[in-house]
Amino acid sequence: MAVTREEFVSIMSAFPTGVAIVTTLDEEGRPRGLTTNAICAVSAEPPLLLVCVDRTSRTLAALRHAKRFVVNFMSDGGAELCALFASKAEDKFADVRWEPGLGGVPCLTEDALAFAECLTEQELEAGDHLILIGLVEAGSAPDPARVPILYFRRSYGSTPTAAS
Repeated sequence: MAVTREEFVSIMSAFPTGVAIVTTLDEEGRPRGLTTNAICAVSAEPPLLLVCVDRTSRTLAALRHAKRFVVNFMSDGGAELCALFASKAEDKFADVRWEPGLGGVPCLTEDALAFAECLTEQELEAGDHLILIGLVEAGSAPDPARVPILYFRRSYGSTPTAAS
């Protein structure tokens, strides 16, 4: 017998993770996005990563339509922006600066520690989520002066210091 949803969430909250905002464009070319900590490198050759997206996400249809997305790895100090993209706000990009990446997909260059521009290679169904596997076609390496924001016990936090 499996644990309950609440027990599972509680167990997983004990694992500190980085936080990303996944961005894309909808059918009308409008930017869409969501906050997630369900990201993982899959392969270095070819460069693949995966993102898990809740089937009820309002961004999922845009992700599936565009077949392109950007994983914006967020910097410390970005808790407010991460909370915005985790919300059900209608226009999450109203006051957010971004630059178009490949295919015009939004890159959060000011707020992201690094970003990976991806082309969807595969979709896998897994429980109440869809796993998108993306081929990383472009991106930016981390700024060594910045540190990532972390998610631990259902709260945003920071790492102690930047790497030297």
